[in-house]
Amino acid sequence: MNWISAQRISKLGLINFWRNRWLSLASTLVMTLTLLIISLFVILLIIIGAATDRIKAKMDITVYFKDSAQTEEISDLQQKLAARGDVKEVRYISKEEALIIWNERQKNQRIKELVTPEENPLPRSLAIKAIDPENLQNVADYLSGEDFSSIIHKISYEENKQIIDKLLAITSFVQKMGAVLSIIFIIISILVILNTIRLTIFTRKEEIEIMRLVGASDRFIRFPFIVEGILYGFLACLLALILMWLMLMFLSPLTTKYLGEAVTENMKHFFTSHLWLIFLLQLGVGILIGIGCSLFSIRKYLKI
Repeated sequence: MNWISAQRISKLGLINFWRNRWLSLASTLVMTLTLLIISLFVILLIIIGAATDRIKAKMDITVYFKDSAQTEEISDLQQKLAARGDVKEVRYISKEEALIIWNERQKNQRIKELVTPEENPLPRSLAIKAIDPENLQNVADYLSGEDFSSIIHKISYEENKQIIDKLLAITSFVQKMGAVLSIIFIIISILVILNTIRLTIFTRKEEIEIMRLVGASDRFIRFPFIVEGILYGFLACLLALILMWLMLMFLSPLTTKYLGEAVTENMKHFFTSHLWLIFLLQLGVGILIGIGCSLFSIRKYLKI
């Protein structure tokens, strides 16, 4: 294809797009919504997954001892845990260190004053980190045995495990809902664009027949409709990016209020640092849908 033919084909595609501007607008908006939903769910999944991994990395087991437990018994347990292949670190926390941690974390002054160096009910403990957070359950099972029931007052793992399980459940739900909604809107987008191009072809049926009679090639007839499909994808991609940026700006106060400032900052950072990647992926999906619909719609009139 030479430069003149490419210019003519592009011009015909633009003319067709403008002639059916209301149908073109409907197709572009539906595709915009499709790209927006897919992008938002993918970004949300990545952020939730990263947050879950960070929390998993910080997860540990804290073993609180009874006041009757002997120092030798605690030291012996610490050595046994450190010798395990699945344990990364075991740190002993004395009553004095527990008091320092209490004073740092407790904001209510009245409650803080209830614990003093003279009256310190805080238990001694061991903070245990596993090489792989998935192995924490094995360590918890080991500590829950009868051998240590006489010295251990409480194991904190179950509370942390519930938080992780909730995060994993949320991730799974978002993943499933995102996939379902993305598929639904992709189907709607394809149907709308198919019908738009079919209607365009139907209104130009006689024109296409005349073009074939005067010797126009199938490629020359087909390509203007492909240009239309590319325009749908390109414009939808730009609109989706603009809408994502606006949503990010306007929804930031809400996400900060309910999910915390860290989540909001992560979303902003991810969007700005991966802007070109998001644009290219959206553009690729949009153009693929547009070209696919164009080729499928015109196949009835041409020998492809």
